[in-house]
Amino acid sequence: MDSVIDAALQKWPQVPNCYGWLNFDRRGEWRIQNEYAQQHKLPGDLITHQGLKSYIEAHLAHDINGHYFFQNGPQRVFINFSYCPWVIRFYPLEEGHWQLRTTLGQVIQPLACFLDEHGQIMFEADFSSQMVNEEGVFLTTIVRSIGLLHDHDLEIFSAFAKVFQNNCGSLGEFLWHQKLSIEPIHSKDLPGRYQFSNHP
Repeated sequence: MDSVIDAALQKWPQVPNCYGWLNFDRRGEWRIQNEYAQQHKLPGDLITHQGLKSYIEAHLAHDINGHYFFQNGPQRVFINFSYCPWVIRFYPLEEGHWQLRTTLGQVIQPLACFLDEHGQIMFEADFSSQMVNEEGVFLTTIVRSIGLLHDHDLEIFSAFAKVFQNNCGSLGEFLWHQKLSIEPIHSKDLPGRYQFSNHP
């Protein structure tokens, strides 16, 4: 966190946390969920202001319990995830090569590949993240977590994937820089397995 945040925390250490208002959706977009959206379980209004989006993304962190938040000055605005903490896309490089990056701009190398019960593709990877420890100190750390592939990139994924006809065990292979088995997983198991909370 930057010096402005540090100064705000020192000056106003007892500002109440904010819950339920900020949502990170399945396409890596930020949404504001007002009281009406919260009561009716609606996705909320899309944040389109690039400056606000950049400010949120520059001040993201998580605590030791896997609760992710946006540090807005002295206040922690906790994040609801529509699915998981990361959304991943294919980005084109030169000569037909591709790179996998999060919607926040972080390059990732997939360590495992999964298919959930809704037909969604996920990648396990090591992600760089800010963590606040029990003493309130922010540290840059690496977390082994899960990222959802953006649904617009499923066609690109299929060019690198081989699906097995006999679905006993592995469902197929993702032929990336190294061969990864495509394994089944259930969405309800993700928060416990990767230590994050969808609704802090």
